[in-house]
Amino acid sequence: MRILAASDIHGNLDFYRRVPRVARHLSAGAVVLAGDLLGFAPGIDDMQTAHRANAREIIHHLRPLNVPIYYIMGNDDWVELEPGLGQFVSLQGRRVEVGPYNLVGYQYSLPFMGGVFEKSEEDIAKDLVALAPLLDSSTVLVTHSPAKGILDTGVLDMAAGSSSILDLVNKRDVRLHIHGHIHSCFGRAGRHFNVAASHSMRAMLIDLDELTHQSVDMKVEPGEDTSSHKSS
Repeated sequence: MRILAASDIHGNLDFYRRVPRVARHLSAGAVVLAGDLLGFAPGIDDMQTAHRANAREIIHHLRPLNVPIYYIMGNDDWVELEPGLGQFVSLQGRRVEVGPYNLVGYQYSLPFMGGVFEKSEEDIAKDLVALAPLLDSSTVLVTHSPAKGILDTGVLDMAAGSSSILDLVNKRDVRLHIHGHIHSCFGRAGRHFNVAASHSMRAMLIDLDELTHQSVDMKVEPGEDTSSHKSS
């Protein structure tokens, strides 16, 4: 099974507009969005109202997808994308079976911007104790925050990841961990995949069976060469 994964899109409607065509071209069985999904609709000053308006536009662009869209929110998001819609499935705090695998999500990250989806390390640790029984060796763990010390070097070269998430990945021996948050660390380290799109219009195609990945240039129209990198 192959999934198209991205995060830190920050409301870029050109990115979202391209997702259905790229996902079909690459035969992705699902799309996974790992937080920081929303941006500002023009002409609206209130942050939550702007994010709700942007969410409606995003949903409009993603509706042509004929595969499920699994998502969590990020520290820069101030509202949920659209809970309750059948095609759009929030992974927050739950396990969703997908073929021989399962997806488990956790959207809170360490304090950074004072957002609604931020928590202290102590509170994250408490949340993950309750979440841990949902995880096993077939789990694709989707968080916004990276694990501490892995693909998490941000501003001033400081490690911005969560030690509680690192402990969870190791103790439950998950199949892979998808996250974003740190734009400069797009890529893979072992079973950790940073899929932060940032302003570079990129995503990652991940084969869950073979544990290989491709970096996908979202600026390239389907039918051209959409994969700029492949590795195992």
